[in-house]
Amino acid sequence: MPFEPTFITPGVLPLWLDIGAVALGAVFGATLANSRQAPLLGVLLVGILLGFGGSMIRDILLNTDINALVHGRYITTAVIASIIGALLGDLLLKPMWLFTMLDATVMGLFAVIGTEKALLFGMPISSALFIGTLTAIGGGIIADLLTGVKPDVMSRGPWSASMALVSACWFIIWFEQGFVRFAEFSSIALCVLLRAMAIWRGWEAPHADHLKPNTWIKRKG
Repeated sequence: MPFEPTFITPGVLPLWLDIGAVALGAVFGATLANSRQAPLLGVLLVGILLGFGGSMIRDILLNTDINALVHGRYITTAVIASIIGALLGDLLLKPMWLFTMLDATVMGLFAVIGTEKALLFGMPISSALFIGTLTAIGGGIIADLLTGVKPDVMSRGPWSASMALVSACWFIIWFEQGFVRFAEFSSIALCVLLRAMAIWRGWEAPHADHLKPNTWIKRKG
């Protein structure tokens, strides 16, 4: 059976995608807070905020109803997922690669739902990229600030916001061709792959020093 483009109703983001992002984000957030020795209430709070923090930022920028507050299923999902993360967090942390891949999957999911909803609302590509990237990193920034840690996006290290931006770009390429489902799944997979490669190969996110002329001269020398 040939692979046909899948077109979706304008302005409608697939519910499974939005809810799935909230659930995985909340599990990851609770696990993260638990690893940083936060009390139980703090663990649940961080889990909930990471679960739909990025989506709230997205909806505010799009000037639309904040799904996380308007529809009870979002908060319910975030609470249940946060409890699961609090209870099973140690199991996710033992194989560190699993925790890292969960992080990348969550970021990929949020990059997709941010970019897709922006496009469905008629935003230009540049705005969709901005909203998608901010949706991907917004919840993590909130979680890091609440647990007293410098946000990844402000630290030198393996790709973080960069991989969200690349995934958002990849998503737009296929979304514009009408291959919506392929765009969703492949963008998430790309985010996970980039994260794994960044850690394995030691890729660091570019920083301002790379733009200085003397840096290029030293490299050529």
